[in-house]
Amino acid sequence: MVDKAVQSIENIQPLRESIIGFMKNHGEDEEKFLQELEHIAHSEGDLIFPVLLNIFTQLDFSQDEAKEIWNGILKHRKDMSASFKRQVNLLTAICDYFLTIKKSFNYPKVVELKVFEEANHFSKCDSLTGLYNRGYFEESLSGEISRARRYDTEFSILFLDLDDFKKVNDSLGHLAGDFVLKKVANLIIKEKREEDVVARYGGEELVIVLPETNKVNTIIKAERIRKKIQEMPLVFDGNKIQISVSGGIATFPQDAVDANKLIHCADQALYRAKSEGKNRICLYSIDKRQYVRIDFAGEVQVQPLGKWVGHNQISARGKDLSLSGIMFESADPMEMGTNIQLEVPIPSKDNPIILVGTVVRVEVFDEHYDIGVSFVQLQGADRRELSSFLKVMPAS
Repeated sequence: MVDKAVQSIENIQPLRESIIGFMKNHGEDEEKFLQELEHIAHSEGDLIFPVLLNIFTQLDFSQDEAKEIWNGILKHRKDMSASFKRQVNLLTAICDYFLTIKKSFNYPKVVELKVFEEANHFSKCDSLTGLYNRGYFEESLSGEISRARRYDTEFSILFLDLDDFKKVNDSLGHLAGDFVLKKVANLIIKEKREEDVVARYGGEELVIVLPETNKVNTIIKAERIRKKIQEMPLVFDGNKIQISVSGGIATFPQDAVDANKLIHCADQALYRAKSEGKNRICLYSIDKRQYVRIDFAGEVQVQPLGKWVGHNQISARGKDLSLSGIMFESADPMEMGTNIQLEVPIPSKDNPIILVGTVVRVEVFDEHYDIGVSFVQLQGADRRELSSFLKVMPAS
């Protein structure tokens, strides 16, 4: 008969690897991790407790003592959560337990550094895409709001949702859907700045926090991402996949001054992008009339700002118009981010209104360019004139 002590030693390493594996797989869901530990305890017995505590503290305990300590840690975590009225994470409970309950351990070393770093990474990140998870996004958003208030700065959030993603899953399977999500996530990671936070909000929804970025700069960046996703070559198991994204943008403090309302504003802008035909980015506006968009085939005069009026003007043909911006067709290209002035024949060609905007979208066709412009200065009489015009015209 094999000695029980020898048998235990032989079981320790695979048991240790199993526990660390569960930490990696369920780092963002501690309740799931604890449930898995219960399953292991049923199959392996009390041996799990000294192994578990050694992973977390680098300390050795007998099975009986380790079991008692572990149960004490779980109770302490529950008591702390009830006291703070929020869920306390496991590492915090372990540290506090050894510092306040088991006071004989004055300098507990909690978790091997490598294991801790990996577990900490998985607790913040989505396991499929490698992006941050929703919990970390919400923490980052709260922190960014505090920072923006302290330094009187603005920032934006961009919600992205993959268009018709369900069709990919239904036609090619969930592995194909996972493949697409990973590819889109990798593209966004390459496009983002170091200070931007990109997270998987849920399902096929992704969200980006862009510190110190106003609406216009955000929509320029968003359009660049949208276009690259649309053009991204995707082949899964021999099948070509065409994917696009719609997006909604909200900016602090113009649109909202707390996290939930800011998220709601971005979500409303995303809904508008979906309702207007998908594969587009929309800005949030508190003015619901901005949602009115009409076909507009009038001739417009365009020139870059900073040029003398009457010089370097470009004649273009309008395509659609709203309070948020205009789309026109031009034989001449324009660079994203260019500030321009437009003469729009409203209410008449002899009495046009002058609008100022920024180029946020450029699409290339065989014989022309479609130029999308976001209005950045639309106030007073011009805004009332355009609003009145949109109200009497049939919406598209």
